[in-house]
Amino acid sequence: MGRPLKIACVINQYPPYITAGLGRYVELITPFLAGEHRMAVFTLNDGELPVHERAGGVTVYRPLGRLLGAIARRRRLNRTRGAEFALLVATVVASNWRYFLRLCRAGRAGRPDLVAVHDTTNFLCALLCHYVLRLPVVLHVHTTEYGVAPQRTVTDPLGGFATVERWLARISRRVVAATPEVREQLLAAGWDRTPIDVVRLGGTYETLLAGPGFDPGALRGRAAALRERLGIGATDPVLLFVGRIERQKGVYQLLAAMRRIAADVPALRLVIVGAGDEAGVARIVAEHGLHGRVLCSGDFVDGRRLPDYYAMADACVFPSLFEPFGLVATESMALGRPTILGDGFSRIFLGDPDRPAARYVRAADPDDIARVVVEVMTDPVLRRELGERGAHLVRETLSWPRAAEGTIAVYRAALTGGAGPAARPGGGLRPARPPAS
Repeated sequence: MGRPLKIACVINQYPPYITAGLGRYVELITPFLAGEHRMAVFTLNDGELPVHERAGGVTVYRPLGRLLGAIARRRRLNRTRGAEFALLVATVVASNWRYFLRLCRAGRAGRPDLVAVHDTTNFLCALLCHYVLRLPVVLHVHTTEYGVAPQRTVTDPLGGFATVERWLARISRRVVAATPEVREQLLAAGWDRTPIDVVRLGGTYETLLAGPGFDPGALRGRAAALRERLGIGATDPVLLFVGRIERQKGVYQLLAAMRRIAADVPALRLVIVGAGDEAGVARIVAEHGLHGRVLCSGDFVDGRRLPDYYAMADACVFPSLFEPFGLVATESMALGRPTILGDGFSRIFLGDPDRPAARYVRAADPDDIARVVVEVMTDPVLRRELGERGAHLVRETLSWPRAAEGTIAVYRAALTGGAGPAARPGGGLRPARPPAS
């Protein structure tokens, strides 16, 4: 077991400030990390949250950012827009400086054993903790879309993000990725001086489905009411997309595929849940004559309402060009929805290739997306089989207690200089480096 650790977690989202999958991740794994260890979380403030808080055994520090708070009180920042993304990064960097000052004031006795830094935008705190405070740093890579991935969400002609990412990889004791594919991507980008551990995440609805208060009948009732509110007939087929509305999520290719899908599956509605380029969606819908066939939520849908959308769907499609993990896949599959994934997703969601738990498509090819969607939407037996296999895969292989166990094993290896966690069946861990040939 080892002694309890003092962990400083630097992350951009923490409940109740949740705007994407990163927030869901930290919300779900923290109770298991904090159960036996002392955790302090350093995170952003949307302008309305307490600066200091002790909640669920975790000390939370949120320095007040006036600019972010002034905007966030009116609406969420849209990361697909360059100016708003730049504002977010500037806010993160300013907050990072305050995190560092807070750690300085704690003195040697109050400092953590290590600093767990989540994603590249928190580079300043990571570098200062390493060079000034001499604290061990572990870098969690939740996204590669800024500097490593071939498809990026920001324009960076000078390669600044990639340079910062490689710098962080060099100074970190260990790097944590959620899938073998991301690990291989990092190694291909030159991240070969620091051990990279793979720790699979759990399923978003693991706690919800196991809880005594979960009522499948009530969920179906809410889903039926949602259909009615959206103007969708009780028997009309529904295809669901959940994610940011941007190129990397494959939403434009999906919309291009909708002309064929709509022709082959009468009355089908595509429901898009997420924020981003809503104007681009509206333009494509008009150009392709899809008015009334594509519906948008118009904003980020929080975790309490999102299961209703999944339960309403006959199938879900997430044609991402790349996805460092993809909690949406765990959500859809856990609720028994037939799931279609872009080839940017990890193959951990495939399961047995002879009896696949999900269907994969070439995310850059609208014709392939249309072909698979039509096949799934017109075959009720296939939908039932995919739903059953997907639910089984998530239930049996993805677990937050195992993810927390693997994470702590990485932290201990970072402190001791050990070889890292060994592979174990279903544990989601891989050796830090492949064996020599």
